[in-house]
Amino acid sequence: MGFIGEIKIKNLLIGWTFFITMLFIGLKVKNDFFFTVWHTMFVLYFFGQVIYYQFSNGSLKPLIANSIFLIVLFFFSFLKIEFKKIKLKGKLLSIVVCFAIVLFAPIFLKYLPHVNLNALFFEDIYETRLYFREFDDRYFGYLRAPLARVILPSLLVIAIVTRKTWLAILAIFMIVFIYLVGALKSVFIGMLAVILFYPGKRFIDKIYLLLYLFLGLTVFGLVIYLINGNTFLVNSFVRRILFVPPMLDNHYYLIFDQKPLLWSHNILGNMIFDYPLNKPPNMYIGEEILRKKGMSANVGLITEGFFSFNYIGVLVHSFLVGFLVLIMKQINTKPVFYGIVFVYIYYINTSFATVLLVTHGLLFFLLYAYFFLNKDYGKKPTSPLQ
Repeated sequence: MGFIGEIKIKNLLIGWTFFITMLFIGLKVKNDFFFTVWHTMFVLYFFGQVIYYQFSNGSLKPLIANSIFLIVLFFFSFLKIEFKKIKLKGKLLSIVVCFAIVLFAPIFLKYLPHVNLNALFFEDIYETRLYFREFDDRYFGYLRAPLARVILPSLLVIAIVTRKTWLAILAIFMIVFIYLVGALKSVFIGMLAVILFYPGKRFIDKIYLLLYLFLGLTVFGLVIYLINGNTFLVNSFVRRILFVPPMLDNHYYLIFDQKPLLWSHNILGNMIFDYPLNKPPNMYIGEEILRKKGMSANVGLITEGFFSFNYIGVLVHSFLVGFLVLIMKQINTKPVFYGIVFVYIYYINTSFATVLLVTHGLLFFLLYAYFFLNKDYGKKPTSPLQ
């Protein structure tokens, strides 16, 4: 899978120099929300890059690019923007629930006759995916993302906070049904994230939850491997989240270093520049460079910035992310909803900009958070089970 087990002393010294520098910069990040987002990105983006570089012959440029990104985000933590907050009148929860039902109804009515309940038990997964691809359309795809990644996870949090069992059942039912429509396990990411990051009264508490999560997955995964040779946990979570992105990034930095695409791979850049490849960049790297048919070598916004216009592109995309996080801070989303923010932090490292903003629904999340998620929905219980 592109990894070796031999440590390189020179890379070790360089990697730790970058790591310690970023560690000290991170301690100076201002504002609890920015501090939490910065360190979440530090763990998800930078940890894997440093470790991968120490054990590979890869380029140093991904480490430099990610350092630039974190430094830009650091400076954005000192900025402020002001915009008027609209206070909706009436029963806000009823508005959110009705909105969710209105979006969910077309999906339910169209796909109900085609649902395969075997997928609920993780059977016939690939057959189900192929089946739904034949008559799926973009309109319903754009509905699924806001529902599964934003609205329904937020309703689940509100159900826990307000102790409304019926609301929790409704949210889980909708999420499960959306999963059955295509058997995409990623549908559960939003639900799992809000549950994992629900505890803690402050944003900074979420960082400890993230570190404990990775520590637990790593230790428990290694124990299972030593007992019976099973690598599911360390492969599906630790390796996939921390180390596969740096490995894929390295190919982009090497291939497009001298021939940046100038954003011609997306609809905006293509209006000005001609796209030189015969397939999207993620498919080009996956199929032509890695020689794996059908492989989509997904990368995040920072790597997209580099293969678009080298370090200038990195700065442009860093400013974009910094501005988006600044808007989230100003919206004043409550800590109990940090799981939704975490999902988009993950997608920032695995999606192109246009896909993140539209297909994955980040723009929708900002609007939704502006209207609905800056409100206290009730006194938070000491335990989700209460």
